[in-house]
Amino acid sequence: MRIRPALLIALLPWAIAGQDLTHPRNTLPAVATTKLSTSLKQASTHPRHVWRDTASINPDDTVNAYVEIAQGDRRKWEFDMGANALAIDRTIAEDVGGYPINYGFVPQTVSYDGDPFDALVLGPAIAGGTLVRGVIVGLMLMEDEKGLDSKVVLSRTNRNGRAIHTLTPEIQRTVADYFNRDKQNEPNAFGSVPGWGSVADGLTWVTTTHKFFQECRERAGAPCQVKLSLP
Repeated sequence: MRIRPALLIALLPWAIAGQDLTHPRNTLPAVATTKLSTSLKQASTHPRHVWRDTASINPDDTVNAYVEIAQGDRRKWEFDMGANALAIDRTIAEDVGGYPINYGFVPQTVSYDGDPFDALVLGPAIAGGTLVRGVIVGLMLMEDEKGLDSKVVLSRTNRNGRAIHTLTPEIQRTVADYFNRDKQNEPNAFGSVPGWGSVADGLTWVTTTHKFFQECRERAGAPCQVKLSLP
């Protein structure tokens, strides 16, 4: 039986009416600390690993993002920790369509599901497997069947270090619509985009998920708390 998205939202421990979703939680769940430990073990076979060894934030305050899926691609590529390379997870249904924005992750981070923290990169299609750097232009708030799944939004910069692309209301509507329905053909799965956060919110999420990566690697199987640096 397929569980209705509304019921799934009601069952989520963090989906509480009136709760501020712009700020990350300071506790990484046990399931995520376990996955973090597993990912680090898988990465240990590589002397140089994209996720483990690439900085999340650069000295010039730009954020690194590893692109998994190019804008327009219907193939759901995911980073294989053990292979240190991309692998196809599935193909998105035609009625859902290709990704409306470049999709990937911020290195040296771990989010609440145990995966790296997601990044959305504005602009034309960027080939999967490309490492880019950009400035934060916002945060897409999101929940799914696993809990909090928000994503930082980045833009590449010009020579002056300014964002080339703007997170316009039109782009917000297009991207939110996609992630609200991209799991519509998956049983017992859903995505919900309740709103958007600021540049400062995006930075807080990046720094928090980086702290999880740094401080929670020895806590496999147990929740791990870090101190937040809120704007």
